[in-house]
Amino acid sequence: MVALKYAVPNGFTALSMLFGLSSVAMSAAGDYTLAAWMILWGVLLDKLDGTAARLLDATSEFGMQFDSFADFVVFGIAPAGLFFFRLQGLPAFDDGLGRIGLMVALGCYVVATSGRLARFNISSPPGGDKVFFGIPTTFCGAVLALAYLTWDKYGLDAGLLHAAPVLLVAAGFAMVSNIRLPKLKGRGNKLVHWFQIGNIVAVYLLAPFKLMPEYMLFLCVLYLSVGGVWAAFNPPDELIEHREQTA
Repeated sequence: MVALKYAVPNGFTALSMLFGLSSVAMSAAGDYTLAAWMILWGVLLDKLDGTAARLLDATSEFGMQFDSFADFVVFGIAPAGLFFFRLQGLPAFDDGLGRIGLMVALGCYVVATSGRLARFNISSPPGGDKVFFGIPTTFCGAVLALAYLTWDKYGLDAGLLHAAPVLLVAAGFAMVSNIRLPKLKGRGNKLVHWFQIGNIVAVYLLAPFKLMPEYMLFLCVLYLSVGGVWAAFNPPDELIEHREQTA
């Protein structure tokens, strides 16, 4: 029974990794929409494995490292694969300079993903239980997949795809930056608390059935915007202590 409780969260992690690998395979086969949805399914499983580990008291060093490898596949390799294969057919990326620019953007994103995961594997910054320092890999992978799905669903201007390398580079820098973002935890304000819970439930209902990517993208943008405003008005504890000492 002891071993079984560890198998539950690690099973979610393994399935997430398989979705990441399958996403790359779907991108290579030209089914970009399914590839993007598989990245989102990996996002859902990434949250489930952590929740299961805490509920079952089954956290372990192996599970943490295994989860990190899965995150690299699902949120690093899979989004890069999606845009690599999708952008291959565009004239802007068909010549030498265009290909180099695309590879630089993809490399920046993948290296940043691995760098962020390695950074937090060996260190935990003060206040890390309350806020993210740098945008999480899970969030970046979700935004990239949702941005593509929204573009595809509404048949938006093909020129928007040309901005994909810029988005990849921006996501890469955001992951390794010290941008702060509050974690989604229980709030004292009941309205905010239930708003969070309601939308989390909505995402777990919509994503498996491949519905309303634009709504989920809106939630990501809202979270990033509100979190950014919150961070601007709530300096880190270290700065507050410094100000109190020098006041």
